Amino acid sequence: MSSLRDQLGGGRQGIPEFRLSLPTGWTMYDTSGATERALLDRAKVRLREVHKPEAYAALESHVTAALAAARKQGAFVMIMAGEDAPRWSTVPISVLGTITEGASGVSLDAMVADAVERRGARALDGSRQFLRWTDRRSVEISGETAGAYTVVYLTPVPGSGRTKALQFTATLVHPNEIDPAEDPYMKSWLDLLDGHFLTFAWTGR
Repeated sequence: MSSLRDQLGGGRQGIPEFRLSLPTGWTMYDTSGATERALLDRAKVRLREVHKPEAYAALESHVTAALAAARKQGAFVMIMAGEDAPRWSTVPISVLGTITEGASGVSLDAMVADAVERRGARALDGSRQFLRWTDRRSVEISGETAGAYTVVYLTPVPGSGRTKALQFTATLVHPNEIDPAEDPYMKSWLDLLDGHFLTFAWTGR
C-alpha cells in the first residue's frame, strides 16, 4: 500500500492522508518542480549507464511536458509506471489526482447528479465511496491522432460536507481502431485499476 504521506513527504494541506495499493512497479509522485528535477537526474544517470546519453533530450522533453500538463490541470499527484516496473505492467496509462471544490462552499451534489444523469456515473463495484464514469476523446501525439479513454474516480473528502472531493483521472491512450472497453488486454488493465481503487482508504492522519 502506498501512503500519501510516505510518497509525497506530508501530503497536501487540507486533504486527509490516504492509502492506495498500486500495480507492481507503479509509483505515486507529486507534480512539483523538485520531483521533475529528481526524475530527470535519475534518468540521466540511468541512460549514461546503458550508454544512451543521446536519448536524454527526448526524455527530458517528455517528462517536462507531462508534469507541466499535470500542473495545468491542477493535479497535485501523478501515478504511473516507475523505472523499475516489470515489462508487463508498463502500459500507456497515467493517473492524475486533483481536488474538486464547490464554489463558495457549495456542495458538489449538483455536479454528482449531472455526472450520474449525463455521463452514466455509477458507484464503483464494491465501493461505498467512489463514483466512477468514463469518457472518450481524441488526442494528438507527435502529429498523429490517437484515442484517449478516460476513467474518473470521485470520492468526497471527509469532513468537507460534500463541498470538496478527491478525483483520480486515469487516461489510457490507444490506437483509434481499438476499443479499450472491448479489447481483452486493455480491458484487463481497466479492471485491474478498478480493483486497486477498491483498496483506497482514508487513514485520517
